[in-house]
Amino acid sequence: MFILRTISKTNLIHQCQRTFNSVSANNSINLLTKLKSVNLQKRELWGYVAIAFNKVDSERLSKVGPDRLCAEWILKNGGAVGLVGMQNRVLKDYNSLPPESVKFYLQVIDATNASIMKMGLDHFAGCRHIDTVIFDNCKHLEDGGLEGLIHLKSTLKRLQVSGCYNLRDSCFDVVAQLTALEQLRLFDLLYVKDIQGVATKLRQALPNCKIEVRAAK
Repeated sequence: MFILRTISKTNLIHQCQRTFNSVSANNSINLLTKLKSVNLQKRELWGYVAIAFNKVDSERLSKVGPDRLCAEWILKNGGAVGLVGMQNRVLKDYNSLPPESVKFYLQVIDATNASIMKMGLDHFAGCRHIDTVIFDNCKHLEDGGLEGLIHLKSTLKRLQVSGCYNLRDSCFDVVAQLTALEQLRLFDLLYVKDIQGVATKLRQALPNCKIEVRAAK
């Protein structure tokens, strides 16, 4: 009799453990599902925000002109800009731009760690004084994301592209058309398979440009 009671208690304990484990597993699955849903919603929200911050606002363009709109785009996405006449000084704060009554021209674009996207480079259209562009660690710049540099074909002298991991070898075909380039730096480009091959093609297309490349670590 004592043995039967012991077995019954043991079975009850095992049953309780199985029930607890089952409930815990279900709760974990439910929690994981909810977390995935939240993360998906966050990604979707970020996608909308990123597009909104990169799309050219034609109405705003008509009001303030290409240079101010381009500056606003870079600053809203976390970058910095330099203006003609402001040697060795860059603006990083949106509110530091001159008032709208003051006209200015962009000279330097520093998109280090900025959330710029391919579509955003259309902001370069109409900017006639930009001679320096830095794209460093631009995580949201998609494959083919350099095509908008063609807008700066006649003015761009210095270009750095580094740490932009979505870019591939073919993305640099457009750089060969930037005939005013004097200095080009390419490094830490993880998905560029043949950086030396890219450099060779660009040296042939841009014989007057000093080109520095370094393979991704």
